Amino acid sequence: MPRDMDILPDFTPGQMEIAPIPLFQWDGDLSRALDEGLAPDDALRMFQVMLFIRSFEEMVVQLKSGKFAPMPGYKFIGATHLSIGQEGVAVGAISAIRPDDYITSTHRGHGHSIAKGAFALYGSSPQELVDFVARIGWTASVDDPDLLHRAIQAHMNQAMAELLGKEEGYCRGRGGGMHIADFHAGHLGANAIVGGSMAIATGAAMGSQKLGTDRVVLCLFGDGATNNGIAHEAMNFASMAQFEQGTPVVFIIENNQYCMTCQEVGEVTGITHLARRGVGYNEVNMHAETVNGMSATAVHEAVSRAVALCRSGQGPVLLDCKTYRYLGHSLSDDRKAYRTEEEEAAWRAIDAIETFEKQALAAGILTPEKAAEYRETAKSMVYEATKWAGTEAHDPDPSTMYEGLLTDTTSEGIGPEWATPESALVTPATHQKRDNQGRILYRHAVTEAIMEEMVRDRRVILYGEDVADYGGAFGATRGLIDTFGRDRVFNSPISESAIPGTGCGAAMVGMRPVVELMYIDFVLMAMDQIGNQCAKSRYMFGGKMLIPMVIRTTIGGGKGYAGQHSQSLEAVLCMFPGLKVVAPATAYDVKGLLKAAIRDDNPVVFIEHQLSYLEKDAVPEDDYTVPLGVAKVAREGTDITVVAYSYMWNVAMQAAEMAEAEGISVEVVDPRTLIPLDVDTIAASVSKTGRCIVLQQAPEIGCFGEHIAYEVQQRCWSSLKAPVRVLAAYNVPPPMAQTLESENLPSPAKTLANIKEMLGK
Repeated sequence: MPRDMDILPDFTPGQMEIAPIPLFQWDGDLSRALDEGLAPDDALRMFQVMLFIRSFEEMVVQLKSGKFAPMPGYKFIGATHLSIGQEGVAVGAISAIRPDDYITSTHRGHGHSIAKGAFALYGSSPQELVDFVARIGWTASVDDPDLLHRAIQAHMNQAMAELLGKEEGYCRGRGGGMHIADFHAGHLGANAIVGGSMAIATGAAMGSQKLGTDRVVLCLFGDGATNNGIAHEAMNFASMAQFEQGTPVVFIIENNQYCMTCQEVGEVTGITHLARRGVGYNEVNMHAETVNGMSATAVHEAVSRAVALCRSGQGPVLLDCKTYRYLGHSLSDDRKAYRTEEEEAAWRAIDAIETFEKQALAAGILTPEKAAEYRETAKSMVYEATKWAGTEAHDPDPSTMYEGLLTDTTSEGIGPEWATPESALVTPATHQKRDNQGRILYRHAVTEAIMEEMVRDRRVILYGEDVADYGGAFGATRGLIDTFGRDRVFNSPISESAIPGTGCGAAMVGMRPVVELMYIDFVLMAMDQIGNQCAKSRYMFGGKMLIPMVIRTTIGGGKGYAGQHSQSLEAVLCMFPGLKVVAPATAYDVKGLLKAAIRDDNPVVFIEHQLSYLEKDAVPEDDYTVPLGVAKVAREGTDITVVAYSYMWNVAMQAAEMAEAEGISVEVVDPRTLIPLDVDTIAASVSKTGRCIVLQQAPEIGCFGEHIAYEVQQRCWSSLKAPVRVLAAYNVPPPMAQTLESENLPSPAKTLANIKEMLGK
């Protein structure tokens, strides 16, 4: 696109015209909705689901206060962020989508979960309902007249079991009330980070489209999230002009007037209607409008139109649904410090459930007797769910602590099912030219690995800052767009949070994205999405989905780029269980490990080194992978072991050669993968030599080498002839001046000096 579209200077005076943003345009009632096509049965189901949500959350109030205990000695733990008063948004929105569409949710997401599961069950076949109730050990038959009721009860049971931290909960008790998800129903997860799922929703919508489906994603989030950086990054990403078919995501602001205690209007923003945010992202204002969120039918009508726009390639859409939470931020907040009784009374007077019931009675689709029956049924089902979760569901067994963290599955053996058709290639994919020793550059090995995997699997896409026409800041992706086109290789905005966040969402729905963060220093801008979303989602949601994605990034140093472009931050990434972390040293390894990482069904952070990009190594043209979690002995020796990865491997190998000239035998072990770490190979080497130096580019305090040293001392204590030494950079940010940078980084000479010192020479 950049080469196809010139941007020429044009300073013609004029004025931008901003299209009006609709406010509360649909002001009808249930009768109008029925006249416009809403089926009476569907309307009554909306009423039922609102009652389910209200009854469920009123039970949480009773559990928290101790007025109800599902078993003797029960004590409620966990978060209590309730959405009582907001039922019209959850039900109006989710009733307007298909069962196979997706949603993402918030920390105040019980209602979203109940609505998504219920409407999915309403759209299920009898056999699907039988299979659903079997998830909690119940048996049923397709001709059971109460089958749907039993399925809804099973749904409520699993939702309450998750809230109570039970194994039978939707997330096996790993997530609790703030992190509930149900991938069977297209619920991609509630999120305790404000705005945390907005990039995930965008990525899921992008991924669904690239997989050739017409699924839409509803991204439900609170008004407070609109002030968060990820909201801007996600909505801008979704609105990119290069997505010519639009991104099928509906951003729904569940605007309950308060972030926690602060007000959007008159306090923490300068606008009255948050729909105005849409003006900044595309020429149609993201089709933004403000909707009466206290009317389930108004929300249903607006979301129906938004979904139609998305399915026709005109997304994204932004809806500001004005509603109200009757209770505080949580049950520990009594609201008195920042809200008046008059304000609360005014909103309660237009309660979504009460209004809907009155309109259903007036429309003649509901009788007072049936309404009372619906209310009693909802309370009874929630009561039964709570008793079941408290007395029949099980506490998770601590022996299962690691279950769901990482999967051992890969995309090996997929065969031709997902192969890229030759007709889809813009130009034929070719390998890099080798020298007479079969060698190519490290950066060319990166290109070749991605190219081979994109040919092998059309679910693999590549994006990041400047990776397309320019080929990345270091040329490691040059030429890929020429082979695969802009649909699979494209530039992202400078949005370090949205890049991995959207990758996470795309992976959740079946894509295998490779995303790039240009420098590892920039992961600090993306740590919520990497550490709280990519790393935690699989475990937090009960291990019931896969996140096959690769985050490529680079380490600098030695180039005078100073403190914000030269850090070695791999230890930071290793702090988040759920990530695999790879740091290859050679071109052979970078190709084999990157191919393995792309095939892995876990999120993998793949760290390349800028100083290695121009190093050469023999690299086969044949398809091969290097398994993650397997170290290699790069050089055998007997006197001392040096453990080094990434560019420090080069330093270690040079030091070993220098040592050999002085009669010292150095064994060099390259871990290659930091998480999982092959402690066995490292320990075997140290047990043989009795001495160990761990070579690090990072500052000494907190570097990953400290963990390697700990593992060595744990495993090799009886064999050690001296304490393990960590040879690292100074505990300062990387300096720019050549004299300081040279001194700061471990060098072959400095490494040799430490080797000799440890050997007493």
